[in-house]
Amino acid sequence: MERVQSLMFNVQYCALWLFSLLFFSCENEIDKVQSSTQEIKFPTATYKDYDAFYSDSAIVRIRISGKVMEQYTEGIAHDEFKEGVHIWFYDSERKVESEMTANTATRERLNNVMVAKGNVVVYNKKGDKLNTEHLTWDGKSRKVYTNAFVRITTPDKVMTGTGLESDETFSKYKILNVKGIIRR
Repeated sequence: MERVQSLMFNVQYCALWLFSLLFFSCENEIDKVQSSTQEIKFPTATYKDYDAFYSDSAIVRIRISGKVMEQYTEGIAHDEFKEGVHIWFYDSERKVESEMTANTATRERLNNVMVAKGNVVVYNKKGDKLNTEHLTWDGKSRKVYTNAFVRITTPDKVMTGTGLESDETFSKYKILNVKGIIRR
């Protein structure tokens, strides 16, 4: 009888210990739960082989093309070019003043701001070439800028540095922190 009582006590003790272990180890962190249950956002519209012209006062100013453009309307309305983007900037006679390519880009429609990332390359009509990994174009102010590393190649020199400010045609630009200039 004592042996049965001892065995019952041990079983009860083990069950209580196991229950306590499971109860106190099952703790949910609210951030983890919320992040795992957040809603996945899907595009409102998807365009393949996207190619659009944008005008100002009936004059074509910009052409944007990309393999795929996704439009999102929830939250901050924006467009995403996840498979590359190519942008041309035109003068009033519809001649290309500059062009830009990038691996990805996101454009906020309300603010008219586009952020290009990954192998960003900009050419101007003088033949200058900008290489960087991150570039922001503000369509309202018609300015282009970055805080990232930049390399500008011109017919007679190569300049490197960190940060850049420019007009959208990349004809007037300034490297903010020049690291080096190599004359050809």
